[in-house]
Amino acid sequence: EVGRTFEELQSIMEKVQLSDKLGVCLDTCHVYDAGYDIVHDLDGVLDEFDRVVGIERLRAVHINDSKNPCGAHKDRHECIGKGYLGSEEFGGGMQVMQNIVSNGHLRSLPFILETPNELAGYAAEITLLRSLQQ
Repeated sequence: EVGRTFEELQSIMEKVQLSDKLGVCLDTCHVYDAGYDIVHDLDGVLDEFDRVVGIERLRAVHINDSKNPCGAHKDRHECIGKGYLGSEEFGGGMQVMQNIVSNGHLRSLPFILETPNELAGYAAEITLLRSLQQ
């Protein structure tokens, strides 16, 4: 795994010529599987990202659910509401997804849906996520 932690991302970015031009896409499954608990402390995770990398470097969000618990280091995407982020059965829930799409640091960024789905499933997920935005 390369770039697994915010510190690793920052270290990589520091070594790149014109690093001031680089941005980060936050992937909800990746960050959760890496051990950042966005289910219970999204604001704290984003504060840590800001402290280490800089929130101004955040440019987009890959939104997806996770087949694995926090810290599993597996990166297995799941459909929205069927994994550890969006399913109450696994400790998450739609409130988690609502927090993500409505967060002040994230809501103005482009969201890219990245789930294992079919066209009709994507349409339903997009409708759901839009309905959660506040």
